[in-house]
Amino acid sequence: MNTAIRWIDTLNTLIGKALSFIVYILLVIVLYEVVSRKFFGTPTIWGFELSYMLYGFLFMMGYAYALKSKSHVNIDIFYSRATTPRKQGILDIIGYLIFFFPFIYFGLKASYQFTIQSWQIMEHSQSTWAPPVYPYKTTLLIGFFLLFLQGISEFL
Repeated sequence: MNTAIRWIDTLNTLIGKALSFIVYILLVIVLYEVVSRKFFGTPTIWGFELSYMLYGFLFMMGYAYALKSKSHVNIDIFYSRATTPRKQGILDIIGYLIFFFPFIYFGLKASYQFTIQSWQIMEHSQSTWAPPVYPYKTTLLIGFFLLFLQGISEFL
């Protein structure tokens, strides 16, 4: 079991660190769009859409890394009153069983249906640029799955 936990932690750490480089790509795209629009009066047809797709990708794929690195919010009013590690562990168990795993279940179920439907119709954006959005929507499912794996790792 420790091997599986290490594997999940390593996977999400690698994904999280790789995602940090995408922030620079996003920065360049947004900067290019702003300069094109404000200084030259020629906005791109792809800048806004690509930037929100990349941001959504970062957000969804980064969930699991945030959980691993303890960046998610705790309910501090309860957690700070749990003065011993044992009490904090009990709160963690309750939180995972009552909130986390049911949320992940419904998130996986909804994102699976959402993704399958998008792939079936080979969905494209309604914009002038009209990029395919089915790969983008797939990141929702992958993100929930990685979060589920990391949740198991943290729970165990």
